[in-house]
Amino acid sequence: MRESIVELYSQQYGMNLRLEDITDCDGCRANDERLFSGCLNCEIRKCAGKKNIENCAYCNNYACEILKKHFLLDPGAKTRLEEIRQYC
Repeated sequence: MRESIVELYSQQYGMNLRLEDITDCDGCRANDERLFSGCLNCEIRKCAGKKNIENCAYCNNYACEILKKHFLLDPGAKTRLEEIRQYC
């Protein structure tokens, strides 16, 4: 599983990860205990934390420029967030 994650992140985000970089993660709302190393400096995660929202689907500024850039890398994220927004 970790190998497929390393490959996916390399292809989709251009990140050069090692197997040991892939750790258990409790999600974007987690503190630093069990958080994927690639998320420590994530602009989207920081913004959601400042606004104290679960994710971008709940943001009054949806979809901001930061998120639009992310959608170019991960179109599936847009689909998932828009599904959530239907129930907000």
